[in-house]
This record gives sequence, structure tokens and C-alpha cells, in this order.
Amino acid sequence: MKSIDLNANWIVRSGEDECTRNLPYDALIGVARDLSCAFGERNGYFPTTRAVFTKELPQVRHGKAVLVISGACGVGDVFLDGDLIGKLTDRAPTAFELTDKLASGRGTLVLDLVGSPIMSDKYVGLGVADGVKLLVFDTVDFERDSLFVSTTAVDGKTYADVSVTVVNDGAAGKFTLDCTAFNARGKRAGKKQRKIFLRAGAVKTFSVRVRIAKPYEWSPSDPYTYSLVAKIITEHGAETSVGTRFGIVARALSGTRGLYINNKNTLLLGAYVSHADAALGCVSNYSNEVRRLSALKALGYNAVHFVGCPTAAALDACDDAGMFAFVDIFGALREGKSPLDTHMFADGFDPESAIKTLRNHPSVTVYGVADDVPECYNRHGGHALIAEISKAIKAIDGTRPVTVSVSELVPTAKELDDAGIKAKRFDTDKAAIVAAREKDVFGELTAGAFAAVDVCGFNYLYPLYETEKLKRDRLVIGARTSNARAFESLDATEKNGRVFGDFNECGIDYPGGGKLNELNCTLGDIDAICDEKPQGAYKRVLLGERGLAYVAVCDPDTDEPTHMWNWPRYLGKPVTVKVYTSGDVVALYLDNRLIGRKLAGKLNKHVATFTTDYYPGTLTAISYFRGVECARTQLKSASSPKLVKLSAFEKGLSVSRGDLGFVHVDVCDRDGELVPYAMRELTATVTGGTLVAFINADPMLRKNSFDSCPAYGGCALAVVKPDEDAVKTVVKITGDGLLSSKLSFKVRN
Repeated sequence: MKSIDLNANWIVRSGEDECTRNLPYDALIGVARDLSCAFGERNGYFPTTRAVFTKELPQVRHGKAVLVISGACGVGDVFLDGDLIGKLTDRAPTAFELTDKLASGRGTLVLDLVGSPIMSDKYVGLGVADGVKLLVFDTVDFERDSLFVSTTAVDGKTYADVSVTVVNDGAAGKFTLDCTAFNARGKRAGKKQRKIFLRAGAVKTFSVRVRIAKPYEWSPSDPYTYSLVAKIITEHGAETSVGTRFGIVARALSGTRGLYINNKNTLLLGAYVSHADAALGCVSNYSNEVRRLSALKALGYNAVHFVGCPTAAALDACDDAGMFAFVDIFGALREGKSPLDTHMFADGFDPESAIKTLRNHPSVTVYGVADDVPECYNRHGGHALIAEISKAIKAIDGTRPVTVSVSELVPTAKELDDAGIKAKRFDTDKAAIVAAREKDVFGELTAGAFAAVDVCGFNYLYPLYETEKLKRDRLVIGARTSNARAFESLDATEKNGRVFGDFNECGIDYPGGGKLNELNCTLGDIDAICDEKPQGAYKRVLLGERGLAYVAVCDPDTDEPTHMWNWPRYLGKPVTVKVYTSGDVVALYLDNRLIGRKLAGKLNKHVATFTTDYYPGTLTAISYFRGVECARTQLKSASSPKLVKLSAFEKGLSVSRGDLGFVHVDVCDRDGELVPYAMRELTATVTGGTLVAFINADPMLRKNSFDSCPAYGGCALAVVKPDEDAVKTVVKITGDGLLSSKLSFKVRN
């Protein structure tokens, strides 16, 4: 099998503009926002937009040719030489056979894509998030995406169990199937050959067991990965090959203890992560995916929740960063969450492409049928559909548990009547839900859906965990939990062994889904430029970090927690100070004057709350655990902005891997302390590279030009792409009345 990369030099036309771009590319980035467009809050107020991507395909004289488009953003049609060959409706890889069309000559491929606020309840972008490739198959070759590697331990020995399908479009013959495993350093870790015979026109699946020498398990603390290459060798020595990464992971479910990973009881503590990024849109870049996952891991999370098939870059980043992944295959079923959802799967719900993309990644731990679907109440024949999809998932990969998730819905009049409740008695939705709880309508209506899967997915329903333990013999995963009830949901999860996962509703702020006239959703523990927010520091406490104290001051106008002690308008007026801590008592001082001592600990949800009059100075919080100091922190009043301080997540960039450089900008005072109220206009200049994005964490992202951006919260983020022939890339940030600063990236090819 030969793979031809088609990501370079696409002609992209949007409106009257035309440009040449490489994939991945999101045509919505840079488009003017329209705050008046209907449903605009769903996707950050991008109006309905069309983009046409055009590329010349090479002639394929011999062999079967298959076009694969991965990470489609938006919906649209695919044309070759003006003929419609299919549609794009899903992020999962979509394949089109082009053998006959490319055999006679080159072809012009056109992707005609549309993005609209009414398309989804989340930002979906407009373009291709992953990439496009052309696969050319030999006469005897592997079936696309058929290579599957699972691992087994037998009598103290570890084996890679390889399953692969071979297609013979030629004459009958004898062949050798060679499977070789390599460790993380590229050294051979195991090899097994098998003689096979294929009849003419045969399609046959073979299994090979390869013993792994000196095996290392994949885990969050040591995310060790292997690779495996399968070859078909003819009697004349000709070869064709296919490869994949894999990890040694054993997964098992216990009816009373939940999930076991590598024979260790494991609790998945994670957050939902959007496929979209505030700086790059739906463009998926490996270096950015690692940066985002590393920020979440620093808070104490060990897992992430995706809705829809992630890109190869995102999955590789999960593998390498050591983050478990819970993936909902579909965002909706028959009852869509937006006007277009119900039309996107007119041909049915086929999870095959997504599961084959996911199954060789060791980080992928749980499959979800769909995210928060009313079909769990058996609406639209949902129970049968969920059972059908669950069965299809397990047929492709039976090594991971399957779940489906639902919130507590407002019962319909028929559902209430069937439960013996008179629907006419209730004039509000809340009253109907309360009445339904008395008859356990939720439990009765969802029983059929949850019977079809291994694990029940509960959204915002942590109060039912104890009920499940007492009434039913079922495992539960908190597929969505509220930030506002983080303490309660985590506490309920830890108390119930049958609950093995808690996934917060939002880990990182992302485009779309915000409040009125906000371009970004701001529910995340981490803001749009990957800085920790006060609620992120609180999560660190809840997720078990010890020796921690963090001072958050409630904004006197909005009551939102901030990490700032600069409130000149409220001089001498009372403000509220909260200290998040793992200790049980906190003493708070202002310039060495004791403000007071307050209890924290589990009884007060690990928060000590103080009220004091605002005066500039230094707040010092000292936390004690059982009478012994366990943490100390300070929050100072910043002086006027004087300079720019730069830092980078990673200073070594690889051109071949497509790395981007992320420059974090802090506006500081003369002592080098961040000035959180600073909103100075900043300008970025790049040598040896190209500026890709320059943003801040402002939900409105108010800026006037591409290469300049005001600081927000005293911070901003510049993203750069190194030139292919550069040895280093230098970024210079200047600001009005500020000392400028430079940062260099080392570039390797």
C-alpha cells in the first residue's frame, strides 16, 4: 500500500477571496464575526460561510486508488472532474474509491464545504482539521484500516495479538505474512511470520501472535508506545506493508470496583475538550494538542472527553502525554441538538470508520455511543438504535467498555401518563421532573438503553449515584458534571466504587458556545490561551494536590473569582477573598497584619472565605493541616506596566512534524510581577517564520489587526510557524510604553 500525501498547495476560495493553503486549514479563522446572525452563539458568531477547496490529483495507472479525507469541518460535497462522488458529514475518515476515474488521467478534486451557526451546538469550523491522502493498493494488499493490535498476558509473557485483512485481486498464490514489533527506540521487540494461501479474489482475515520482549506497559505516568509493521511478502520477494502504533494496556471491568487498567483500580478524572482551539480554530496540530493536554494534566486530570472522532494528531498527543481518552462516536442521534443534526446521518449511523481510527491508540479507554441523547428515553425508537450501534462497536473492537449518556429530561405527557402521573397537574417543567422522580421515571425509561451497553453514562446526575448502588447492579460514568458542583460530584464519585469516571463539562475555553455576544465559551478551567483560571486552581485542590494554597479575590462588580489585588475604585470598601487549599485552617494577612483565621477542609469544600476592606499591598495566605503549616502563597498589588516577559511551552521546533511555536506574553511591572489589569496594545514581529495567530483570553477578542493584540488579564499568546529553511525563529513583542522582549526557537528539519 502506497500513501500519497495531498495536504500541500490547495486553492481555497471563500467569497471573492482566493489563496493557496496547506492542510490542515480552517477557512473560518480570520472571517469577520456577525453578532446579529441567528444561532451565532453556537459557533462564535461566524455567519453562514462557504469555502471551496481545489486540488489536482495524480494519475494512478495501476492498482486500486482510494481517497481518504480525515477531519472534515462543516458539511459539503466532494467532486472529481465535476462529478459528485460523495458527501462529507463527519470528522471521522471518509473514503472514496477513485480507481476508474484516475486510471485514465489526472483529476481535479473539489471539496465544496458549508459552515453555518445552525449546523451544530458546537463550533465545527470550515475546512479539513486533519488531512487528505490517496491510498494506492497493490494486487495483493491489506484492506484499509484493517490492522488491529491488542495485547495479552499469558503465563507471565506478553503478546501482541495482530488481526489484519488481506485482499487478493490477482491469481491464487502462497505468501508470507510478516509481523514485526518495534519498541519506542525503534529496536525490534518481537517478530512472527506465517505462511498463508490466498485464492483469486479472496478477502481473508488472519491472526498472528507476536511475543514482546522486555514489555513495558502504557500508563499515564509512563506512556510507553510500540509500533508494529505487517508485511505481505510474495514468493518472488516483493513486499507491501502497513503499520500502526500500539501500547500494552489491559482493561477490565469489575461489577463492584469499576475500571481496572493494567490490574490497577483506576478512576478517570477528566474534562470535556473541544476539537476547536481559540487560536487555531479546528486546525489540529500535534504540538498544540500536547500543549493543551499538558495544561490539563498539570491540574491533576488524567483523562479527556471528546465528542466525535479526534484527529490523528490529537490521538497521538493523548498517547504521548499519558491521558486516557473517552470518545463519544456521535454527537447526536435521531433527535438533533441543532436544526441540521437530524439530516446529517440520513444513511444511518455507522461507527466503523471512527472505531478503526481509535482502536490502536492505547489512550482510548471508553467508547460512547453518543453524547447526551434523548434516545435513551426510547424516544424515536432509541433503545433499539443504541443497541444496534453498541453491537456494531463491539464487533469492531471488543476490548473497551461502551457507554451512552443522558441528562434528566423533562418527561413528555405520554411518559408521565405511562408512569401513572397525570400530566395536566404540572404547569412548569421543574414540577414535572420532581413528580417523575417519585416514580423513578428516569430509571424506568433509560433501562433499555443502559441494558445495551457496559456502563451507564450520567450527565449532571451525581445525586443518583447512591440510588444506583442501592437499586441496580450497574456501573456508572459521570460523562458530564457541572463546574458549579465540582466538589459534590467528585465526592459522590469517590464514595461509590461502581462509578469510575467524572468528566467536567469544560476543560479549556473554546470558540463558540459563549454567553450573549461572547465569541468563546468561558466555562473552562483553563482559558483560551491555556492559562490556569481560579477555578482551575480549585480543581487542583479537589483532584488531590497537596501543599497548595491559592488566593482568589471576587470581583466586586461581577462576583467572579480573579487572581488580582488591584481594586482602586473600591479603596476602603469590603471585598471578598477566597483561599483554595488542601489544608484545614487558613490564616490571611495583609502586609503582615492578620485579617483573620478561617476553617477550610472538606467541611467547607476546601475553601476559606474572608471579607476585608481593600487596601493595596500584599495578601499572604498560610494554610495549616492539623496545626502544621502545609502551604503559603502571596498575591501582590501590581504597579504600573513597564515591560514584556516572554515564555514558550517548547523552544525546539520540528519542521518535518509541523510544529508550531507558542509564545506566552506577560505584561509585568518593574519587579517582574504580572499586571493583571494591563490592556496595553502589543505588536508581534517574526523573523525566520510566520505569525499564525495573536490572541488573548478576552471572550470578545477585541482586536483591530492581525499582528497586534491588546493584553487581557495582562497576557496574550502569539503562535508562529518556522520557515522550512530556518535555523531559528525569533519573535519580538513590543507594546506601547513597554520594554520590548525577544524569544528564539531552535528549528530542526
